[in-house]
Amino acid sequence: MARSAGELSRADFDRYFPFTPTALAIKECARLTVLRRHECPGPILDVGCGDGLFANIAFQGAEVWGIDINAAEGRWAVASRAYSQVIIGDVTRATLPHGFFSTCVANCSLEHVPQIELALRTIGQSLKPGGKVYLFVPNREWTRHFVSTRLLSRLGAKRAAAALGRAVDRVFKHYHLYDADGWRRVVSSAGLEVLAVDPVLSTATTVAFEVFLLPSLAGWVNKQLTTRWTNFPRFRRALFAAPAYALVRAILSASDPAPTAEFLVIARRAGE
Repeated sequence: MARSAGELSRADFDRYFPFTPTALAIKECARLTVLRRHECPGPILDVGCGDGLFANIAFQGAEVWGIDINAAEGRWAVASRAYSQVIIGDVTRATLPHGFFSTCVANCSLEHVPQIELALRTIGQSLKPGGKVYLFVPNREWTRHFVSTRLLSRLGAKRAAAALGRAVDRVFKHYHLYDADGWRRVVSSAGLEVLAVDPVLSTATTVAFEVFLLPSLAGWVNKQLTTRWTNFPRFRRALFAAPAYALVRAILSASDPAPTAEFLVIARRAGE
């Protein structure tokens, strides 16, 4: 079995899948697996906290603050009870307590912030000296590993493949896409000491994400209408979680385990 199949645990999937589209659950569960390799002492700042589901699973028992620019997501974050405080606002202009947080986690949120330098400086000021930040950010080349873009390239339609990749990034509002050196420069220029830029999440997770992307659009429509990705989560878990997980595992096992999808940037505020 390919190593990538171990990126998603059944326990995490059973908690995520009832509340999110399958494509999103794949990526989020893989990030949970990665983050558990690192200590995240509280207080923790969750930047782009969304509905709070990730924090509820990842940071049980810790003091966690969440911040999100989307008011609807902020209300769900409050309802999740994952956070001591929820701030609804722009991280580039937010007033956060200086030198307060031991850890900051930004789970694929900062690439959506046009003024990323301001966001990183705000985060840095909110950390204690020596406090660490964990940033999940996309690899500039991630869409090249879609089955569709690789097929187009093999057929000689490289321009079409590149255009498809750019279109996907526009849909997801990726304002910042860099290679490892590029992410290192962006983070260090904001005054943070970069400790590592680790490739994480396999090509297999990208393939599985692509397979479920179109079916997951129904969840996006539902979210626009109701502010929720899914309805009737208990029903969804009971009937569909097991077969969905089995199919995802099969795709992961059959696909490339090379870590090409994202980077985990680990940095800290200078100090002891």
